[in-house]
Amino acid sequence: MVGRVDENLMVKLLDLIPNENTSVHQLCCKTGIDHRTIKKYIQLIVHVQNSPRLKLEIVGLRVLVRKEK
Repeated sequence: MVGRVDENLMVKLLDLIPNENTSVHQLCCKTGIDHRTIKKYIQLIVHVQNSPRLKLEIVGLRVLVRKEK
């Protein structure tokens, strides 16, 4: 399980990942983010991409979450 996620670092990493192959070391140099953090964030991104989409519904003051069909 991934600990606390810094949204700004996640967005920065997503913006700097090129379309061609790149190494974690190259991403470390570009972003200044530690290699362990990059590996954890990449694992999180891949896991989210492979997961079913979620649907948020706001009903009154409640926010309901469910998997899309």
